[in-house]
Amino acid sequence: MSVIGYIYTATGYQYVGLGKKIYDATWSMRQYFDKIEKKYPEFKINKLAFLGPKEDLMKEENGLLILAAYQSGLFEVLKQQKIIPEQISGFKSGELVAFSNAGGISYEDLIALLFKKREMINSEIKKENFTHLLINSIEISKIEQIINEIKKQIIVEIVSYNSKDSVMIICEKNIKEKLIDIFKKLQGNIIELPYEEFSNFSLLKPVADKLKSYFLNLKTDKPIFRLISQTQGIYYDTVADIKEKIFDYIYKPAKINLVIETMLKNAVNTFVEIGCGSFIGRFIRKADSGKRVLNTHDFSALSTTVKLAN
Repeated sequence: MSVIGYIYTATGYQYVGLGKKIYDATWSMRQYFDKIEKKYPEFKINKLAFLGPKEDLMKEENGLLILAAYQSGLFEVLKQQKIIPEQISGFKSGELVAFSNAGGISYEDLIALLFKKREMINSEIKKENFTHLLINSIEISKIEQIINEIKKQIIVEIVSYNSKDSVMIICEKNIKEKLIDIFKKLQGNIIELPYEEFSNFSLLKPVADKLKSYFLNLKTDKPIFRLISQTQGIYYDTVADIKEKIFDYIYKPAKINLVIETMLKNAVNTFVEIGCGSFIGRFIRKADSGKRVLNTHDFSALSTTVKLAN
């Protein structure tokens, strides 16, 4: 028997044509794109997602909203196929989308929150001064030691713990090459992630505080599935707990490794990565290669997931 866990990805993997085939084939997907198109006509979500241009589509502030529509549509398509998760979690703003899909807040409030987030972050920091690096094949303790030494002089932080030898960091662009050289000398595999969502970054604490204040005025309900906090790797206990902590992801590092561990300990044997990437799936396989990991990055992958998850 399948015990299904959904993990919602973050931005950075969107592509021109994202969701178009599913949009054309189902009202389930179409309604979520069209709601944004109607309420925020200046955003032009359908044109961006389906036609590009790629350079605009890949901007994280655009991907943030396109991905929310895509993930919400995927959730509805899967639900209609009677594929229902027992547990859910999300990476970066994927946690807000997961909460909304689980009935915690309305889709309309979710989109309003994400528009507010992107406006606040654009006014809070100069994003062009920073970049993200994925560091693999080095023990976390060693990475932490190096970062703790370097951050006395420059801005560099771990934004997500992925597995025992993988983290994602954010750093000032002007020291990117120096950091890459340091980690390569330790036999690390380093990948720059130029389109990654800006969150899990301590400088964004003021944004978290403002969003939380706005969020407290929204109508919220208990999610119908067990929701796992990305910053703690444990289940939220109550709606009050969610209200207090869900925006911690804006300024605290994600613990993907702990989220996966919690799901595995609580009987999940089929993971579905909700979004257009397969970033988290590789860490699930690394943690337990015997578990089924499915994805939804395009129409073909979604069709395969529908067949196998049932």
